[in-house]
Amino acid sequence: MSPKKSSPDRPPLDRATAERVSLDLVRLVKLVKVVRMRAPRIHPAIDTMAYPLLFNLAQEELRVSALAERIHSDISTTSRQVTTLVGHGLLEKVSDPEDGRAQVVRLSPDGLALLEQVKAQRLAWFRELLADWTPEEASRFADDLERFTATLEAQAPTILDPTSSSTTSPTASSPTTTEN
Repeated sequence: MSPKKSSPDRPPLDRATAERVSLDLVRLVKLVKVVRMRAPRIHPAIDTMAYPLLFNLAQEELRVSALAERIHSDISTTSRQVTTLVGHGLLEKVSDPEDGRAQVVRLSPDGLALLEQVKAQRLAWFRELLADWTPEEASRFADDLERFTATLEAQAPTILDPTSSSTTSPTASSPTTTEN
């Protein structure tokens, strides 16, 4: 991945700030993993790693392959998660309206109810977590996080493409790496 050039009206990011961001993001990813592993389960049989499927299927029904792409996962893992969620009555497989030979996955009424519980739990937790932030600070953080995530998503195809001519790994400058 070759570094993106800074725009003419902005100076390039200094090394110290880049290191702070890098180290704090590694810490954040590790903390999120710990929180995810230790978070109480709303549905005793559903792993929290399956929640992204529910969130994405709330937007629209999708084929398993499209769902895997949307959540940045491989199709075999996503297929196993879908099978588990279908088995627990949280998802339904139905004929694709555009191609009756294929199937799409959608939330069942129980899946929608579970998703609403997850959303409520997350909202309460984040409100508690940010309780000592001013509304302006929290809003600015949300704006910056959205911008950072959009930038990362835009770069993801280049980062994840094994045929890319890049010579710089996203973790090359950091001694600590994480797995997704």
